[in-house]
Amino acid sequence: MINSENPNKSRLEEYTELAKKSLVKVQYSCGGNSTSIDEPERIPIVSDQLKPLNTVLYTQAREEDVEDIVKLLKDSNLPVKDLGTGKRMFLVALAAEKLIGVVAVELYDEYGLLRSLAVNNEFRGLNVGKKLVAEAENWSRNNGLKQLYLLTTTAADFFPKLGWKTTERSSAPESIAASTEFASVCPSSAVCMMRKLE
Repeated sequence: MINSENPNKSRLEEYTELAKKSLVKVQYSCGGNSTSIDEPERIPIVSDQLKPLNTVLYTQAREEDVEDIVKLLKDSNLPVKDLGTGKRMFLVALAAEKLIGVVAVELYDEYGLLRSLAVNNEFRGLNVGKKLVAEAENWSRNNGLKQLYLLTTTAADFFPKLGWKTTERSSAPESIAASTEFASVCPSSAVCMMRKLE
C-alpha cells in the first residue's frame, strides 16, 4: 500500500513515482494495467515486398531488357505485336537488377503516346506505376513534347489521379490517331486521355 505524503497526488502519480525509485521498470498499458518491460526476444524485419520503395531504380531500357519487357507486357495482357514498328522510348523500373516495371512513350513530333505501362504483380501497390508515369512525363517534357495521349481499357480510374484528363478519341492529333495503338490495337471502347506538359 502506498502512503502518500501529499494528499493531492493521484494514485497513478504515486505508482509512477514508486516505479522510478524502484529497480522494477513499469509500463502502463492502455487499460491501466502495469507490465514489466523486457527486452524483445525477436525484432520484426521489414517484409522483402516493402523494401523496393527505397531501392527501385528508374532508367531508360537497355538492349538486354527487351526480353523481360516483352514477357512483362504479355503477362499483363498488353499488346506487343506492334512493338517492332515506330519510334518509342522505354523506361524501366529495376529492383535488385530485376525488371519490375515498364512504360513506353511513342514519339509523333511534338506529341507522344504513353503505352505499355506494366508492373510485376509482386510489386503492385508500391507506387511503381505512378513513378513510371511521372518519369515518362518528365522525359517527354525534357525532350520537347507538348502533350501526351493514351488509350486504356483497364486504368481509367488510375490516370486522372495523376493529372490526366479524359478526352474524345477524335480530338487526338492526326499523327496519334494514325498510330497502330489508335488505329487497330486498342478497341473503340478504350478510354482516351490526354496530359498537357507545358
